[in-house]
Amino acid sequence: MMLVWLMPLALADQNQDKPFAVVELFSSEGCSSCPSADLLVSKLTTWARQNDEPVYPMIFHVDYWNDLGWRDVFSRPEFTQRQYSYARVFKDQGVYTPEMIVNGTDAFVGSNQDQLQKDLGHELKLPAIAVLHVSLKKDDDSVWVKFDTQGASPDDVVNVALVERGLSTDVTAGENAGRTLHHNNVVKEFQTVPLSSSGQEVKLPLRKITDMSQASVIVFVQNPQTMLIEAAKQVDLQND
Repeated sequence: MMLVWLMPLALADQNQDKPFAVVELFSSEGCSSCPSADLLVSKLTTWARQNDEPVYPMIFHVDYWNDLGWRDVFSRPEFTQRQYSYARVFKDQGVYTPEMIVNGTDAFVGSNQDQLQKDLGHELKLPAIAVLHVSLKKDDDSVWVKFDTQGASPDDVVNVALVERGLSTDVTAGENAGRTLHHNNVVKEFQTVPLSSSGQEVKLPLRKITDMSQASVIVFVQNPQTMLIEAAKQVDLQND
């Protein structure tokens, strides 16, 4: 079945940034329920890029599945901690995969396409709370991400994610044994800095990127108390 996104982008006020949607998926290659959510993110990524829509999906691979048969090469303990940060704010009893969170406010099962479309339809009608400007420079080893914001709270943080598309893994053990899993917008590097760093640069290593033409930097401003995401931008490495 073809995935069709029916979400007209509303016009934003001239003094505000455009509407946007940051879509975070917490996933694991060791989870048999996760490939369907990964596929949904892949379709969303393709749609957003082909239509130049301000929708920024990213997949955080958590590590709490790693002792259950398959060690996920993309997993990081800090990604698990990020999911737990959401759980504390949402007052959840625990964490699970696949979990999808849109703009830091609504969490649901990551394979739920109907809820995703509902959330995107809502978020893409709202102007960003803050204005965000992003620029990149890079060499063979690193990318420097410079950002500047207006209209954000002084207590906000800026998250900088380096993501890569077109990845695949042949899984030989665990719940997905015998499957080849395909991923888009996997988070390879992630840093969180105080908003007071605005106008400065964040340096991310490129050693984990296998194809620069498939890599992008996603920058987003977030309230660490409520987890609301207030502005976001994406820049491709090949276009900087």
